[in-house]
Amino acid sequence: MKLDKKFLVVLALVVLAPFLTASQEKIDYKMIDKIRDEGFNRSQVMGIASYMTDVLGPRFSNSPGYTKAAEWAKKKFEELGIKAELEAYGEIGPGWENRYTSVHMHKPQYMTLIAYPKPYSRGTEEKVISEVVFVNTEEIFSKTDLEKYNGKLRGKIIFTKPKRKLTLNFDPATVRLSKEELDDMAELKIFFQKEPAGSLQDSYSGLKKDSAEEPKKPLDDKKILEFFEDEGVAAIVEPGGPQGPAPMDKGLVHVSAPRPLRKGQPKSLPTIIVSAEHYNRIMRILEWGIGVEMEVETWIFFEEDDLRDFNVIAEIPGSDLKDEIVMIGGHYDGEPSGTGATDNASGCAAVMEAMRILKAVGVKPRRTIRAALWGCEEAGHLGSKAYVEKHFGGSETQRVLPDHDKLSVYFNMDWYGRFRGIYLQGNDLVRPIFEEWMKPFHDVGMTHIVPGNTGGTDHMDFVRAGLPGFQFIQDDLEFFTTTFHTNMDVYDRLVPEDLMQASVILASFAYNAAMRDQKLPRTPNQMTNNRRWHK
Repeated sequence: MKLDKKFLVVLALVVLAPFLTASQEKIDYKMIDKIRDEGFNRSQVMGIASYMTDVLGPRFSNSPGYTKAAEWAKKKFEELGIKAELEAYGEIGPGWENRYTSVHMHKPQYMTLIAYPKPYSRGTEEKVISEVVFVNTEEIFSKTDLEKYNGKLRGKIIFTKPKRKLTLNFDPATVRLSKEELDDMAELKIFFQKEPAGSLQDSYSGLKKDSAEEPKKPLDDKKILEFFEDEGVAAIVEPGGPQGPAPMDKGLVHVSAPRPLRKGQPKSLPTIIVSAEHYNRIMRILEWGIGVEMEVETWIFFEEDDLRDFNVIAEIPGSDLKDEIVMIGGHYDGEPSGTGATDNASGCAAVMEAMRILKAVGVKPRRTIRAALWGCEEAGHLGSKAYVEKHFGGSETQRVLPDHDKLSVYFNMDWYGRFRGIYLQGNDLVRPIFEEWMKPFHDVGMTHIVPGNTGGTDHMDFVRAGLPGFQFIQDDLEFFTTTFHTNMDVYDRLVPEDLMQASVILASFAYNAAMRDQKLPRTPNQMTNNRRWHK
């Protein structure tokens, strides 16, 4: 068969494209060496992280504490010689802040309880000392089931869940990804394992055959809470719940906020989350038929005069390609029981440190390098979502703004583990580029590329808008076993060498992207979306 010469040339270019891209990738190794030297030998990342967590606290979404922390970050950028601003992105709703919480058992014996208020619940406003009553909301299936409590709950402290079963965990609490695990991720083996016999799918199919066997659903929480409100309940107590692969116990209290309140939305009854061990002790005392008396006092502040929230935006201006943008970022808000250290002062401290490093080594980037500390990630990526829509357009409004074509890339950091590689988010066109960029960091553990996606954080708002957005592969460490949204998400859990490594790599990736002759390539699907939205 005779082949057309033009076809052969095109075929050769397609086959060789990844290798040509890699061989043509220009890297300024002298500058990368300067970045490494500054980031590893004169790091300030732990000082930044300490101030964020120890001094500024949890930075809960849209709270006065978050606003104060945002103002500090702006000032800190400016002290580093980097232009920064607070960019409001709309009215989120009333801010919520815990100003004081004190919870104790008085009878039959005294015990100080490990306890935290549930976000967006109101305060008791005064000290409440009252009897504990157990109302198992998991067995309330209708309003009729509530009638037996009519007139019996006024001023009482209500326990609403059964005891939590605590089990031994024989897995290590702290883990790093092994080479074998990283290899499996890079080869997508974890996505192609066969479904074992007796799988969840089989169980689900069995349930569907006889709908009569489906368990009854408890009455809607909203209706139960309305009943408690009408009955004059003083406070509600819930056990700290399991969230990660390992049970959250040993004094850990997991606190995650629902979406922010809407303006004018009623505030719920004072609600306290108590560590599982302390909750279980009180429940066992009640099972003995012995009365329990507790003291609860919470003072909660609602900010209702200023409903706005803010992103912190800072940038190092570019030169000949200054209208084009390279972005790095992480979410600045944290859940309120700890100080938001591993989630995500770690990422924001690394972003600020990366910008400090770039400024300190005197980079003259071609493209503008822009850093973002996002607000309200924990409440649904509200900060990054609003920023993308405002500056680039995207799927929400089905439109593309001029800067959409000017963004080269966004790199995100969310949590605190060492960078082990990067997810391609389905964009294999960047693989040879990232492979070259990673080579100077093989010695510090940055070795693997995973072709698949990872979600759940701010880079996804860029991806959904048809923009190149990437999240790094990071070690779990104690994130899912100890710190995830708990009272132990504090500075002491941070690992200095990991944050130094992440800061250096963020700075390096941002610099490489800013200096390329072309922006990073986009997938055909991204370009198709761009054309569709332009219409």
